[in-house]
Amino acid sequence: MAVSRGRNKFSTPKSAGLIITSLIDFFSIVVVYLMKSYSSEGSILTNADNLVLPNSFSTMKPKEIHVQIAATTDMVLVDNNPVVPTEDVRKIPQENPNPVVPQLEQALQKTKKQEEDMVKLGAMNEMEGTATIQIDKNVEFDVLYKIMHTCAMAGYLKMNFAVMEREL
Repeated sequence: MAVSRGRNKFSTPKSAGLIITSLIDFFSIVVVYLMKSYSSEGSILTNADNLVLPNSFSTMKPKEIHVQIAATTDMVLVDNNPVVPTEDVRKIPQENPNPVVPQLEQALQKTKKQEEDMVKLGAMNEMEGTATIQIDKNVEFDVLYKIMHTCAMAGYLKMNFAVMEREL
């Protein structure tokens, strides 16, 4: 407690109050910083483990993701569940006029059936047939071609590719 002496010789206790202006300034700066650093978009796409996506200048963000297919250097996944080793996809001959990956087609047909059931129940408006493909940048094109062909045969004709956004 501070002691101040006035005109008279008697000491009167004087309490020092909080300097509220400095506190308000401090909290205002903290609030502005937190608002600027907060991302309201979030990520609706989860990357598979051991996956290095190619870089792109694309600025389009996915709106909704129904089926997610990921192809790493060692495994092909549907909705983060392992389906078939990538080596088995490589072994399908390129000369084959219909290069379908059987295990992947079964998983996609199962997912399509679930989406159709959701449409019947009213949880979805319509069956879109859209798949989002994440493929490691070190995986060969023939593997991508076989995955895309299998998606088309299973009824997923609209395909989007996930990439890492690169600054201009």
